[in-house]
Amino acid sequence: MALASVMLFALIFGIFDFGHAFYCESTLKYAVSQAARFGTTGSTLPDEANPGTELSREDSILTVIQNLTGFPDIDASDITLSAITRGGSAVAGAGGPGDVVTVRAQYGVPMISPYLSRFFADGVYRFEVRTTFKNEEFPQA
Repeated sequence: MALASVMLFALIFGIFDFGHAFYCESTLKYAVSQAARFGTTGSTLPDEANPGTELSREDSILTVIQNLTGFPDIDASDITLSAITRGGSAVAGAGGPGDVVTVRAQYGVPMISPYLSRFFADGVYRFEVRTTFKNEEFPQA
């Protein structure tokens, strides 16, 4: 019974760990896709720190991702925006009208199961999600 219960608890914690990791990955995929949809229109969000002003398009996209994930430790360093202009050159940021933009986000979920955490660097399951979209022909600010 003692050996069987150890194996049973290891299995239960392993299922919990993988379930939590895939939930986080699914949540981040959803947030990145919704932020990309928001970004295609050229829209911006109001700046809550400075009433009456708007965030930049890049900061608006980052804010949408942060709000939809709810992950307290995801920040701007985990999210990158890059664009390919109509002329074919690569630039950082959300691009302009008609540009092709890629939103990439990475995140790490710590594993709580001591048996599973050994299989991941620092005991953290790291993953990356990305999406690519073409901006609409919105008016330049």
